[in-house]
Amino acid sequence: MAVSSAQRFWGSAAAVAIVFSALVPVLFPFRALGMDRALERDHVWLLMVFTAGVMMMLFGASGLIAGKRSIGVRDVVDAGGVRQAIDRASEREERRAAYTSNAAVWTIVTGAMLLATYVALWVALR
Repeated sequence: MAVSSAQRFWGSAAAVAIVFSALVPVLFPFRALGMDRALERDHVWLLMVFTAGVMMMLFGASGLIAGKRSIGVRDVVDAGGVRQAIDRASEREERRAAYTSNAAVWTIVTGAMLLATYVALWVALR
């Protein structure tokens, strides 16, 4: 059975969010930071998952914003001018319009899934 690009996109984003959330309480260096694991585990767990989710969403959004006009000197020289290089970049973006091939969108989705995990953890640990 072949896996579609959408299944791979959503599945990998969910897998990363779940694995990260599961590993935080196990791999966090409580002892090295002088923290008591029993008392601080839930707070650290929630803080790490929330912070990672927000940071991933912001990082992905900055990639979307900055990626629209990503042209370099070589692009300008090859196209014969700045306007032509911008037009070529826009054409490339239109051809790659599928969200499943955009790393910035994947990063935003993974961050959103981490925030959803945070809410679920917050409700479960209250």
